[in-house]
Amino acid sequence: MSAATPDLTPLLAVVEEARFRGQALEAAAALRTLSALAPGDPAVRAALARTLFQAGLWNEAWDTYEVRFDLLPSAFPRVTRPGANGPEPMPIWRGQGRPEAVLVMGEQGLGDTIQFARYLPLLAARGMRVHAVLDPRLHKLLAPLTEGIDLRSNTTPGRVAVKAWLPLLNLPRALGLTPQQYRGRIPYLAADRERVARLRARIGDQGLRIGIVWQGNPKAPVDIYRSAPLAAFAPLAALPGVRLFALQKGPGEEQDAPFPLDRLGPELDTGPDWFLDTAAAIEALDLVVTIDTAVLHLAGALGRPALMLTHGRTVDWRWLNAADVPVWYPSVRLVRCPDGTADWAAAAARAALLVRTGNLPPAA
Repeated sequence: MSAATPDLTPLLAVVEEARFRGQALEAAAALRTLSALAPGDPAVRAALARTLFQAGLWNEAWDTYEVRFDLLPSAFPRVTRPGANGPEPMPIWRGQGRPEAVLVMGEQGLGDTIQFARYLPLLAARGMRVHAVLDPRLHKLLAPLTEGIDLRSNTTPGRVAVKAWLPLLNLPRALGLTPQQYRGRIPYLAADRERVARLRARIGDQGLRIGIVWQGNPKAPVDIYRSAPLAAFAPLAALPGVRLFALQKGPGEEQDAPFPLDRLGPELDTGPDWFLDTAAAIEALDLVVTIDTAVLHLAGALGRPALMLTHGRTVDWRWLNAADVPVWYPSVRLVRCPDGTADWAAAAARAALLVRTGNLPPAA
């Protein structure tokens, strides 16, 4: 490390501790100073974005959160236009003016798409022609939001005539939404009625029926802080009258359950369209208890009651401003591991207490 590039790690650790203690405004002020001392440093910018979200300084947070493009450049979209010397990058539209057509590029994971696709109709409502390039596995699920929108696959290269584009997660800032408007209309997705009838017949009506998810994508850098062992859900299984159903698909399914667990069968959400059966199962269940995965976003988008188990210290930026109820989903409650730990069994025990006392979020 050269003298011109000081090691900011100790300072960032001190600021992170202040943020964890709830001193987000003080931490943000310190990080702004660090940003001036080390302009462009991605670690400082990322820490500042998290802190601004926690402090509720949303506009500045959205702007700073564009550091994600630098931290994981291969995971984020790039749009080009013809230039004098060949294709050149096209600037991101940030809400200025009223373009005739806008291209929205999906980014990051499936949960991000489920969460932010709710804002696509707001673009169309402002008289813009909207082209959205999203993961094709979600196209049918998102059908209630995409009527009149040119929905395209992100697995197929293509061209579209627009003078404005933006990444999906930039929509709230570009639309000028306030935090009170982030939630919008809930539910904004719907499960297929025939699938709901089939899953209700499969699940039955006995007991308190809880769907659980314990594992996220193990390839995601954040997974170390969000996935729990299946065995940690034992406190829920121990509740009288509770029946647990696995909504887990893919990695994590191989874990053995030390308690009764109905896995609903391998036919759940097979084929090219994802989450259609899972949405129907969520509608047929009384409650979802999950870690931070796309299933949580799906339950929230459907307006179904859900408890999200979170790491006691390291959580995703979108939950930092919430002590209990996130701004995005009125039917979701956050249940943290105690004392800043990763004690998932203790978090599940807290969730079990909420279930036992009936202190659960209502359906939206």
